[in-house]
Amino acid sequence: MKKMKRAIGYVCDVPVVGSDLVISKEDQRLRILKYAEKENLELVGIYEDDCSGEGCLNRPGVNKVLCCEEAYDLVLVERVWAMSRKMKDLEPVLDKLDARRVPLVCTSQLWDCVSQQVRHRYGEDLAEKMRQEARARAESRHEQAA
Repeated sequence: MKKMKRAIGYVCDVPVVGSDLVISKEDQRLRILKYAEKENLELVGIYEDDCSGEGCLNRPGVNKVLCCEEAYDLVLVERVWAMSRKMKDLEPVLDKLDARRVPLVCTSQLWDCVSQQVRHRYGEDLAEKMRQEARARAESRHEQAA
């Protein structure tokens, strides 16, 4: 049986630019929990911050994620914007995660530039997962036909 991957979540209220709307921490938390269940991930914990904005390395919740001593395989965010909308501010966080060999995974697929850059950065893992799922489906069909 394959070992269950362990994940850490991160949430922060995300203001929607050009409106009075905010994507709440609670909404993000629920989406992360749902994703973890769907993907069969053990969610070690969800860290949060009360503020958003740039300079994510200065946030206590982000630092708790980066300094967490428990073993984890990936960091889940509902969207990259929980950390930053700018790649130059997000890059130091990604570098620290890369040093731990831990990807940042978004539970929602958005098409802004930063979200796409993060997906591309960790695309090899996603591509490998898709290949494994395709192999499993093909093997299942082959076994059913036999």
